[in-house]
Amino acid sequence: MAQTGLDVAKVMILLQRRYNFICEIRKFTKELEDALSRNDEVSTGMILQMRADEMGKADDCTDEIWNLAGTDREAQNKLRLLMVSNPEEMKGESLEEEKIYEIRRKTREMIEELRAVDQRLNRKLTGERSYYGAETR
Repeated sequence: MAQTGLDVAKVMILLQRRYNFICEIRKFTKELEDALSRNDEVSTGMILQMRADEMGKADDCTDEIWNLAGTDREAQNKLRLLMVSNPEEMKGESLEEEKIYEIRRKTREMIEELRAVDQRLNRKLTGERSYYGAETR
């Protein structure tokens, strides 16, 4: 671990936890797609709530990660590097840092997949009024 006040292992654990919540969001998104195809409004509402709960948990993990550095400027800089640098281009200085970049790559892929499904569902449900517009389906 680096000499900063940042607990890199804790960052790794929280990122993995966040990834697990995003996996649950993906599961609920697939269930949502199924419920919508059946026109099951009751299930749709329940699934949307469960999905929103998982999104809140993922956000809480992100908040907790950002709070790990506290007021230590060096720790904040290290955390910023770990969290916002391009994970495709970075090599970690430790096993934990390598794992952080791996988790971030997997998370990015999962979010892109979710975004595509959300976009498809949104356009299907709202048509011309879609947040994403109606140009490409």
